[in-house]
Amino acid sequence: MCKKLLLIGGGRAHLSLLKKLKKETLMGCEITLLSPASTTYHADMFPGLVEEIYQLEDLEIDFADLTEKAGIRFVQGTALSIDVKQRMVLTENGDILSFDVLSIDTDRRRKGTEILPDRENIFDLTQRAHLERLQEYDHKKGSVVIVGDGAEAIEMSFSMKAWKQTYQDHANVILIQPPGMFRKPRDFTLQSLKSELANQGIEVYRNKSMVEIHENLIKIGNESVSFDSLLWMTVLKPPGVYKSSKLPTDEEGRLLVEDTLQVKKYPFIFGAGNGVTIRNHPNLSVSGSIADKQGEVLFENLKGYLESGEGYHFRPPKRQLSGISVGHKQAYLKYGAFSRKGKLAWKLKDKLDRGYVSSFR
Repeated sequence: MCKKLLLIGGGRAHLSLLKKLKKETLMGCEITLLSPASTTYHADMFPGLVEEIYQLEDLEIDFADLTEKAGIRFVQGTALSIDVKQRMVLTENGDILSFDVLSIDTDRRRKGTEILPDRENIFDLTQRAHLERLQEYDHKKGSVVIVGDGAEAIEMSFSMKAWKQTYQDHANVILIQPPGMFRKPRDFTLQSLKSELANQGIEVYRNKSMVEIHENLIKIGNESVSFDSLLWMTVLKPPGVYKSSKLPTDEEGRLLVEDTLQVKKYPFIFGAGNGVTIRNHPNLSVSGSIADKQGEVLFENLKGYLESGEGYHFRPPKRQLSGISVGHKQAYLKYGAFSRKGKLAWKLKDKLDRGYVSSFR
């Protein structure tokens, strides 16, 4: 009898899984991918998009094309609820998708977006229309405020500053890191890049409480900072479907899974990416390489669950290659205790990023 595998979300772990499915099928299995959008973007290349090194199509991964090549059905939509007893998923479009096995890798919403006014000069980079607008000259000139966590927002600050230097725009680039917007530190933190930020003249507001946004002012604590453009790059938060479906979660609402990436109470449900917490690795920072590794384990364990009963345990690598661009085609690379800064580091990062996107085409 044909079993049904439903994949919810197009996170990086699921992308790694889809790449495996292009080469090796799961015998006797009908696979469906449910995703809110038909495309996704390689976020590591967003700073290069700001600096005009890349065009938006250079970052794009097409789910419809990828699933077709892998022999997978693609359904566009968002999961509203999961019925674990009936093994069905209800989408916002009213579709009901049945499954025997479910895998979830989705975290498209950013923390705090509910306070954002709907304005042309405010950007949430999880949305395609906002990425398209950010390529326009007028949206990068003037004072730019970036609100966000860790390496992603820091990297964007450097790239925005580099763009301004190229176009001789002397307006401020301001980085705001409010509390509660972090999941955990990454290899490149505000502290580790403090001198680089200061050298480039990027203003930093740290450990301030977010209150509200008024017109072109953002209030932080007792201070107000003006902006011409605001980039919202806070931590991605887990979807509400976990709560509405009464699935086990951690205190922050992320799906709780075991080392096998399975939910203990419901072993037919798997999860990976930033939207989950692995019980034995609660403080794991899910970088791109970690998500890729989870995707590999996910493939083997789904295959084992559906075919042979064999599975693997996810073990985080002791060392991983991390990179962050600092503008003008320069970057820091770090691998364990080894680190290097310069144009060669950026060229390697650029090659890895371009290679990653092209591997899905």
